[in-house]
Amino acid sequence: MSTSLLHIADLHLDRAFAGMGCQGELAIRRRLGLRDALRRAGRTAQERGCVAVTIGGDLYEHDRAGADTAMFLVDTFASWAPMDVLVSPGNHDALLAGSIYSRTEWPANVHVFDSADLRPHRLADGLTVWGLAHLEPAWQGDPLACPPPDAGDVNLALFHGAELGSRPDGKSIHGPFHAADVRERGFAAALCGHYHRRRVDEVSGLLYPGSPEPLTFDESEPRGPVMVTVRGDGTVSYEPIDDNRWTARTAVADVSGARSLADVIDAAVTSAGLACAGLDPDRTMLRLDLVGDIDQAVSTDSFTVETSVRDGCGAASVRVRDLTNPALSAAATAGDATVRGAFARAVASAAAAADEAQRAVLDDALRYGLQALGGAEIGLR
Repeated sequence: MSTSLLHIADLHLDRAFAGMGCQGELAIRRRLGLRDALRRAGRTAQERGCVAVTIGGDLYEHDRAGADTAMFLVDTFASWAPMDVLVSPGNHDALLAGSIYSRTEWPANVHVFDSADLRPHRLADGLTVWGLAHLEPAWQGDPLACPPPDAGDVNLALFHGAELGSRPDGKSIHGPFHAADVRERGFAAALCGHYHRRRVDEVSGLLYPGSPEPLTFDESEPRGPVMVTVRGDGTVSYEPIDDNRWTARTAVADVSGARSLADVIDAAVTSAGLACAGLDPDRTMLRLDLVGDIDQAVSTDSFTVETSVRDGCGAASVRVRDLTNPALSAAATAGDATVRGAFARAVASAAAAADEAQRAVLDDALRYGLQALGGAEIGLR
């Protein structure tokens, strides 16, 4: 006989979405979309006959979530009964005094793990889920630093943590562990949260479902919960479910040789149209990178390009990154017996004694200065 559950993590209810250029109505729609993703997960679990939904942390963002979010969670989880809901708080929703987890009276079908050590919760005959909680946002303990569970049951670990062998560049370390320890510690699988990209590793038993909706522009892959099925012989299988309603895309527009802002806009709109083809524009978040060597007198004003691209492809949000370089080298310009040449020489002299961070600022200063001296309208990168 098989037993199934649905695993989700990193929902981040009440996220601001400012980093994706979302403000006002659009930010509200994105936050409502996260609530819809949770409801969909519950409906899917019910339709598929799951005994539980497991949540691997960062269900909400503590600094932004309030009483309305708590009531939403209570009502949503209660509607899933008798299906169990097992919650392992993470770093963004740590089990703090005064947190939603601490001050809310949860329905009988909800179990919030409240210890920094893995503790058992018997889910079904022969199946136990071991979960823990981050009791502080900066917790650095090893979630698998525990004695192996008793033999007999199939044991699943549920926690929010950073697998050190596959940590994405720049990702914070909370609850560090190694994938090899999952099976060594006697667990058939580790149902995790923290990394926003899906990872299903049947060899080690490691599962990251990823965030169910894109939270940044880099989260462009299909997204959704993962069905976990424990068979009668103790083996575990996984079925990813792609059901995200929002999409993130990054497009690249080569504007080399552009002679005017209109040329830049034409290239940007063309690239954006290709990137967004076949997508629901009303739920598409687009990042557009402008690249190439461009005459310093040509404006690449980000606000103007963003507005034009949004009008052209209809994407809900467009963020432009200006990664272009001046077509003329500073050395060539510095040789001119002009004000531009004197300016370029002054910048070059300052850059010679600058560190890396200061040189980046001076590069922008050179760009903006040459644009201004060339008579161009200046726009921020």
